[in-house]
Amino acid sequence: MKYVSALLASFLFSAASYACTCATPSIEEAFAKSDYVYVGIIESAKLSDEKEVTNYLSVVKEFKGTRETDILISNVSFSSCASPSAVGYEYVIFGTKGTSPKLESCSQTQVLFNGKKELISKLEKLAANKPLKRD
Repeated sequence: MKYVSALLASFLFSAASYACTCATPSIEEAFAKSDYVYVGIIESAKLSDEKEVTNYLSVVKEFKGTRETDILISNVSFSSCASPSAVGYEYVIFGTKGTSPKLESCSQTQVLFNGKKELISKLEKLAANKPLKRD
């Protein structure tokens, strides 16, 4: 019983943990705020420094604007906020002029697992200025 009490006390008085929390914009908001939106596949990657990876993409499909770069920056981290990247995977990129897009958990730039047909359909409608159907 003494050990159970000690274990419970350690949980009650442990330091606060910090989860990754943020307000991720909707697809519509991210599309409206972005200067360019496209789907790209990571062809190669290079470790820029001990915490950052520069990913080089080839364009699969463009939805908005003219991109300034074919680079996507990602972080090397094991935190709950990390968004790792992988060569050979497709990503939807939301970018603004003057900055390299970043793969972050609090943005809509994301990997397209299994093509994410619903997301691609939304982007096509936004690109064509068609209203989106609400669920």
